[in-house]
Amino acid sequence: MPGAPIEQHSWNELWPYYDMVDWDDPGRGVTDQEILAELPVGSWIVPYTPYNQSGTSVQVETPDGLGQIFGFAYNLGDSLYEDAGLEYLEGSAPGRGEVVLSSAAAAYLELGVGDELSVEEGSGAGAHEVSGIVELPWNLNDRYAIGGMFSDESSGWLVDTPEPLTMEQAEALNALGMTVWSKSLLDTPPSGDYADTAAAVNDSELTIYGLIVIVVVMEVVLLAGPAFAISARRRTREFALMSANGATPAQIRTTVLAGGVLFGLLAAVAALVIGVGLVAAGLPWLEQLVGHRSAGLKVMPALQAALVGVAIATGLLSALAAAVSASRVNVVEALTGRAGRRKGSKKWLFGGLGVLAAGIAAGVGGVIVWNVQLLAAAIVLAQLGLVACTPALLMFAARLGKWLPLAPRMALREAGRNRGSAAPAIAAVLGVVAAGMAFSMIVTADSVRQEQSQERLLPQGDMTLSLYMNTPDPETIDWDAASAEAETLVEANLGEVRLVPVAMYSPSDGCGETSDEPGTAVDCQWQFVRPEENRCPYWETEVSDDDSMRAAVEAAREDERCDETSADAGWGSLYSVPGSTDPEVVAAYTDLEGDELDRAVAMLEAGGVLVADEHAVTDDGMLTMVRSLTVYDEEEGIVDEGTAETSELAVPAMYVERGQLGYNRLFLSPGAAEEMGMTAGLWEQNFLVRGAGEVDEAAAEALAADFSQELAGGEVYAYFSVVDYTDPFMFYFTIAVTGLCALVALGATAVSTGLIIAEQRKDMATLGAVGAAPGLRKRFAMWQTAVIALFGAGLGTVAGVFGYAVIREALNRPYRWSYPFEVMYGWELPWASFAIMLLAVPLVAAAGALLFTKATLPSERRIT
Repeated sequence: MPGAPIEQHSWNELWPYYDMVDWDDPGRGVTDQEILAELPVGSWIVPYTPYNQSGTSVQVETPDGLGQIFGFAYNLGDSLYEDAGLEYLEGSAPGRGEVVLSSAAAAYLELGVGDELSVEEGSGAGAHEVSGIVELPWNLNDRYAIGGMFSDESSGWLVDTPEPLTMEQAEALNALGMTVWSKSLLDTPPSGDYADTAAAVNDSELTIYGLIVIVVVMEVVLLAGPAFAISARRRTREFALMSANGATPAQIRTTVLAGGVLFGLLAAVAALVIGVGLVAAGLPWLEQLVGHRSAGLKVMPALQAALVGVAIATGLLSALAAAVSASRVNVVEALTGRAGRRKGSKKWLFGGLGVLAAGIAAGVGGVIVWNVQLLAAAIVLAQLGLVACTPALLMFAARLGKWLPLAPRMALREAGRNRGSAAPAIAAVLGVVAAGMAFSMIVTADSVRQEQSQERLLPQGDMTLSLYMNTPDPETIDWDAASAEAETLVEANLGEVRLVPVAMYSPSDGCGETSDEPGTAVDCQWQFVRPEENRCPYWETEVSDDDSMRAAVEAAREDERCDETSADAGWGSLYSVPGSTDPEVVAAYTDLEGDELDRAVAMLEAGGVLVADEHAVTDDGMLTMVRSLTVYDEEEGIVDEGTAETSELAVPAMYVERGQLGYNRLFLSPGAAEEMGMTAGLWEQNFLVRGAGEVDEAAAEALAADFSQELAGGEVYAYFSVVDYTDPFMFYFTIAVTGLCALVALGATAVSTGLIIAEQRKDMATLGAVGAAPGLRKRFAMWQTAVIALFGAGLGTVAGVFGYAVIREALNRPYRWSYPFEVMYGWELPWASFAIMLLAVPLVAAAGALLFTKATLPSERRIT
C-alpha cells in the first residue's frame, strides 16, 4: 500500500522481508517529490520495475502467429538507465513512436534495427519501428520492449544519490511504504522475527554444503586410492629391494605418501588451469543459462591456495592405505615373485560391519541432537564400512563361480583371490556412484516436492478454452455466439471437438446485499470452516518461543485433525470455484469414477458440495460456510472499522480426495452457489476441450493466432491452453548429473581394470603358453570389468541412498517446525539414474574391455 509505513527486516535479498507498521491504506500513490524530499540534495530518480517477468503484457505478431512480450514505458533519454547497466547492443534510444527490444525478444520475433514491431492488443497497439537492441545485465532471457507508447506500470524507482545511501535515508523511504536495496546496506543484518528464520535457513544451508563437500572428498579419495593401491602392489618388488637394503617401514611409507603429495599438487595445478579455462570459455553460456551477467572472471589467490591444500590433503589420504600396505611388504615373497596366502576376510568383514553400524548410529545421533560433525561422520563411516566389507564379499562371490562358464568363473575367482587389487578398484566406482546417486535423489525429490506444492486445477494434458470479457458492459455480450465462433476456430486446427462448459463461481455485487450508507458498497467473501471439535489444537496454543513452537508442532503431528499443509493454501476467501452437475466435469476435477462418481453427482444435484477436507464435514454430512460482508468507501477505498459482519450457512457435503480442486479445495453445485449468492459467467466463460489428440507447440501457437481475432463483434477475447505441470528441466538435469557421474565411473572402472590386467600380464602370458584360446583373455578382461563395475555400482547405490538419507534430514530441517505442514523431501527414487548406474555402466564398461583388450600376448620367461 503506497504511503503506508513499513519496517524492513532484510536488506540483501531480491524480495525484501518487511512488516506493515500501519494497515490503513492512504488511498493514494507516492509522488517523486516525496521521495526526493527524503534523499540528499542532488539525488535523481526514474521509474523502474526491479523484478523480471514484469511489465505490461502485450500481444505481438511473431513469425509463427502471435505471442506475448512485456512492455515498459521507460524514458531511455535519461542516462540513469545506462548508468544502472542498460546497454545498447545495436542502434540507439527510441524516439517518438519507436521501441527498443531485448535481445531475447529480437531473437524470438526475428526482428532487427529498422524492422517494425506489430502490437496486436494491449497498450501501444499498432506498428512501431525498432530503433535498437538492448540488454539489461540482470535480465538476459526476458522478452520485452521499451517505448513511450506502453502504459507505465512501474513498481519502483532507480535512485542515484551523490553519496552512498544511509540507513536513516532508507528508513525514511520505508516510512513512505517502500523497500530499499542498496550496496551500502548489504551488510545490514536481518531484524525482527525474520532474523531467527534467516539464521535457521543459513545454518541448514551451511550444513547441506558441508555434507556435499564431504561426499565429494570421499568420492575423490575412493577414486584416487585404488590407483595408489594397485600401483603399490605393482611396485612390491621395488619396496622389497628397498627393505632388503635397509629402508625402514617409515621410509617406505614416506616414499608412497610423497607420491600422493606430488600427484595431489599436479592434479591441483591441472585442475585450476582447466577449471579457470572452462569458466572463461563457458561464461557466456552460463550467463545465458542463469539469465544474468556475472561480475567478470575473478581468480582469488587465497581460495585457489586453499583448493591446492585440499588437493594435497586428498592426495595424502588417497595414498595412506597404500603406504601402510607397502611398509608391511614380505621381502622373501616379493623377491621370489610369490604371493602369500591371503587371510583375514572375516576380520575385514566384521570390522567393516562394525564401521557401517557406527556410521548408521552416527547418522541417527546426528539427526536427534542435530550435530553436523556426526552427520558428516555418518557419510564417511558408511562408505568406509562398505569398502572394508568388499574383500569378504568378493570371497563369498568367488564361490559362485563353480556354476558359471570359464571366463566369468575365472574373473570371479581371480577377484576373490586377488582382493588387494579388486577391492580398491571397486571402491573407486563405489565413491563415484555414491555421489551421483545422492545428488540425483536430491534433485528428484526436490522436483517432486515442487510438483506437490503447486496448485492443480485439471488433469495433466487437458485442454481448456477461456473466453474473457472485452467490453465495459458484460450485459451486451452474446456468450453463445462467442463460444460457437470459438469452437469453429478450434476445430479448424484440431479437428472435431466438444466444448464442455465449466462454471467458475465467485462472489459478486455483495452476494445480493446492499449498504444503506451513501457512497459505499458491500464486499462479500466466503470460506468454509471446520467444526470446533475438528479444528487443529495448534491454532489455540500460545507460542512464545522456539521451544513452545516445536512442542506445539510435535503435538500437531500426533493429532489426526492437524493435517493442514501449505500446499492446501485454502486460507483465503473462495474465488473462481468450479461447479457443475455434469459427470464429465466432476470426474475431471475430482478423479472420481464408478459408484463414487455417481454419489458425487447425486450430491451436487441435491444442492450439495464436494470438499477436499475430511475434517470440515460434520458427522451429519454438512459443511459450514462463513460469509463476511464488509462495507467500504467506493471513492477512497478505505475499509471502515467495525463494518464487517459474518453469517453462517450449512450445506450438504461429500468428502473427496484433493484431485484437481486446487487451493479452494471445493467444488460447488449450481444450487449451493445460488444459495450463497455466488455467480458465474458474468465476465468469463470456461470450457473443457474434448475429442482432440495431443497438441504440439506449433498447433497451440496457431490457435493463439486465430483467437487474436475479435470474437462476437470484438466483445470477447479467447485463450486456449494445455495443462502441463511437468518440469522437464529437472528431469534432464537429473539425467545430466547421473550421466556425468556415470562417465567418471566408467573412467574409474577402465583405469582400475587396466591396472589389474597389467598386473596380471604374466599370468595371461602363461595361460597362452599352456594352450588357452586367444579370445579367453578378452572375455576374461570383460568379465573382470563387469565384476568391478557391478560390485562398485551396487555398493555405491547403497552408500548413495544412505548419504541422501543424511542430507535429506538437513534439507527438511527448516520445514520441520512449522504449521501448516510444509511438503518435505521424500523418498522418490530416480529410476532412470538407477538404470544408468546399475545397468548401463557395467554393460558399457564390459563392452569397452572386450573391444580394447588384446587377444594375444608374447610369451615371457617367468621370474622365479
